[in-house]
Amino acid sequence: MKKVLIVLLVIFAWSFAQALIDLNTATLEELKTLPITEQQAQDIFEYREFVSFFESIFDLRKIESIDQKTMLKIREEVKISRYTDADEVDQRREEIGYLLERLGESEGSSEGMNDVWADYLMSPQNINYMLYEDLISIPNVSAVDAVAILKKRSLGEKFGNIRDIRTTQGMSYYGYSNLRHYVFFDDAKALNRVYMDYQFKIESQDFEEDSSDMYKEPQIRDTYGYKVYVEEDLPILQEIYKEIRAKDNSYYGYFNLDKYKPAVSHKFRARYSNKYKFGLMDFSDKTISPTVDKGWTDLRDDAKYYAGYEDKYQAYEGFGGTYFLKAYAGHYRATYGEGLVMENTDFYSPRKTGLGFSKRIMGITPDLSKSQSTALRGGAVEIKNDYFTSSFFYSNTKKDALVYMEKYVDENDKTWSIPVKDENGNYKVFSYINSTIRFDNDDLAEAETHFNEELTTTSISPSGNETGYTVDYLSLAPRKNIINEQIIGGHLQYNPIIGTRLGFTTYTATYNNAEFVVPESNDLMRLLIRGDNNYNKWKQPNSSLAAMYSTKTDSYDRDYRRVIGFDGGTVINNVSIDGEYAELSVDGDDMKLGDDPKAYLIKAHTQYNNFYFLTLYRNYDLDFDNPYSNAFAEQPKYDDTILDKNVYALTNPLIADVYNNSSQAQAEKGFYFETRYQFHRNFILGRTYLDIFERVADARNTVRFQSEIEYRAFHQLRFKLKYKNQVNRYADDAERGVSNTQEYTLNARMLLSNRNFFEIEYRYNTVKSPPYVSLTNPAEEGNNTHAQSMSYMNGDYIAVNYTHILSPKLKFRGSVCLWNGYDISHWDWEDIELDFMGDRGFKYWFTIQNNISENIYLSFKYKTKIYRTQELFIRKYNELDDLVDLEIPTYYDRVEKRDNTFRLQIDYRF
Repeated sequence: MKKVLIVLLVIFAWSFAQALIDLNTATLEELKTLPITEQQAQDIFEYREFVSFFESIFDLRKIESIDQKTMLKIREEVKISRYTDADEVDQRREEIGYLLERLGESEGSSEGMNDVWADYLMSPQNINYMLYEDLISIPNVSAVDAVAILKKRSLGEKFGNIRDIRTTQGMSYYGYSNLRHYVFFDDAKALNRVYMDYQFKIESQDFEEDSSDMYKEPQIRDTYGYKVYVEEDLPILQEIYKEIRAKDNSYYGYFNLDKYKPAVSHKFRARYSNKYKFGLMDFSDKTISPTVDKGWTDLRDDAKYYAGYEDKYQAYEGFGGTYFLKAYAGHYRATYGEGLVMENTDFYSPRKTGLGFSKRIMGITPDLSKSQSTALRGGAVEIKNDYFTSSFFYSNTKKDALVYMEKYVDENDKTWSIPVKDENGNYKVFSYINSTIRFDNDDLAEAETHFNEELTTTSISPSGNETGYTVDYLSLAPRKNIINEQIIGGHLQYNPIIGTRLGFTTYTATYNNAEFVVPESNDLMRLLIRGDNNYNKWKQPNSSLAAMYSTKTDSYDRDYRRVIGFDGGTVINNVSIDGEYAELSVDGDDMKLGDDPKAYLIKAHTQYNNFYFLTLYRNYDLDFDNPYSNAFAEQPKYDDTILDKNVYALTNPLIADVYNNSSQAQAEKGFYFETRYQFHRNFILGRTYLDIFERVADARNTVRFQSEIEYRAFHQLRFKLKYKNQVNRYADDAERGVSNTQEYTLNARMLLSNRNFFEIEYRYNTVKSPPYVSLTNPAEEGNNTHAQSMSYMNGDYIAVNYTHILSPKLKFRGSVCLWNGYDISHWDWEDIELDFMGDRGFKYWFTIQNNISENIYLSFKYKTKIYRTQELFIRKYNELDDLVDLEIPTYYDRVEKRDNTFRLQIDYRF
């Protein structure tokens, strides 16, 4: 062990010796670590940013504060890299990759949002014509930064290079350093040029844990009524379970989901003169063989496309100056305000403040993301100038939905689940659904018939116990492209002065072949839960399901859903204030506010160079059900409901996708505070937040706190300590739902030469729940009724991450980690993807990024994960030991799994 430590110390010492500071790329904080004064570091930084890059060490003498003695003192600690004007697209691609890595390290992200960012940021804009919404859509560009740019332009000054941005009064360093990569300065460079980009991606990826559990949930006959008290019952039970084993009684088994081909996507983008834009994406998700005799079938084959035109026009004097026009046909995104009325994305991100790395891309933009449930396809037009913005959008698409089913027995005694229609031929629909796999409707119908055969089976034991479900068939099921949805909407905005805006947004979604019907609570319970023995799982959080929107109720019958809202904001010096109010039209007056379900949010952001502070308050009504909303929240809609916690009890496990892939915010109200402060050259209080909120569905009070502090011993070595604490239902210590989750993370990072780094991270988690009385079910005499002691779970995780840049064109990244879950969920941010781990395991992954030539960029990732799954039980009381002795599959032990996945991406510019 001593020899190993000596070798490691030698390696570390050598690494530090190699980590010279590059005067042409170092940040101001890195320059301050040199043995010079802070003023001298500032002078070096400003010379490089505003005068010229360094060509040799002797250029330091051109700086007034740097004398010969100072230059000689630092010459052994610095280096001068050769500066070249790199291709703007290569720079932008590198920055996008860095952005996505930072986004994941901060909060974790989804692949879908990564697609959105990459599409948007690969199309630069001329900063001399960008308006407020264009500027604040750039990562880490705040409202204060945007106003600083606009005010400088209002004085008649034109931006000619990046140094003009940096010298803008009121512009923060973070705003400048991010904005410069996504803008250009001269339209002449874009004239008469065609830019084209083709991307090919192939990847194998296993199901996430929730989706895997959902598909593996067995669809078997009811055996709850059996009581193994007499010997005569045992052979019957053995025979029943033998018969069950012989069938593919889960979606996972029936569709052979363990055998799938990788997902493949082709994406093509083109633009001419930055005016004419065209895009096309063909995407096929995991393809599988539903049955042995059907061969390989594409379960999801979705193409997206757009054609657009963007230009500016000079109006007559006195008519508003320069006007900007956007017009898109095909697929597009529409986003306004704080995302309460309209932000069409399928991907949910927690604590989406609209600041830093959790930005919204405002207005109308083209869409080649993988969003399907909220995709808009049709036409959109946006006209704006410095004072007004006017947007109109129209969409006509087919949507997937969770449909009511009725039982139908054919002449062969097969039990089918048939979609329910009303007297007008309209489908009876429960809700939209964003299915993890969009099965073909005919294949799904055949699978349901197969499962219904098992679910309708009843038996009577010798002791007289009869079994049978209350709902003995699949009474709700997803159907692909079942709803005809037509959307008409728009946005109007007035900007009286720079940085101040008032906006109005609305949309109406019309359905000409479906009606949304959500029953009352008790009827809803019987609709969603298969057996009456699980009715006790129906808890207060399920009120959010009962509050879903209906187009047909006892008081009205309509064919539409309408949402209206107002948003606004202003900037006062270094403080920005923003907010939005939205209302779902139900049975109130559209011209009157406050008489329908509502949601509103207001926030204030204060910005300094080394410090910011955010205060946010949100309040969302329980029955504000807007599928196109993607607002700030701690959890997605339907969290902690039966769709989340009790998939085994559902009439159809696939119903769980309503929660699994929800992009809406849950109904909650409360305050959120966030800050970051560099209070010393060696210490940084990293992103720190405190969220105090109430979940409206059951009035559960929650406090969530996170903070991190970074110590920079010197430039090459940094330590970070992170702490997270969440307490649910903190107001009542005796409440069964109280839990306390704590997470401690220690991170050490070494910055090596040429942007290489080596990092080791250790994380420890605990979850505590207080004592509560646990009654067995059924609560019969003699059963356990004593109070349970405090439950305690813990787990830890250790990882080593590294990056090695072999050359300017070749980069290698990877990680090795081990974890012990002990029923605690661990997560890990790897490359540009978020991974949730199993109970206990080990994994490693690596990514190779290579610019093969000037126009070809390649990225390859490979991952191996070996882990144990959690125990799985068939939920059955009192007979557990007897059934295990009978070798009946009531209990499945942890199973060790090995997953090998890869991702290959090739980008070609021509």
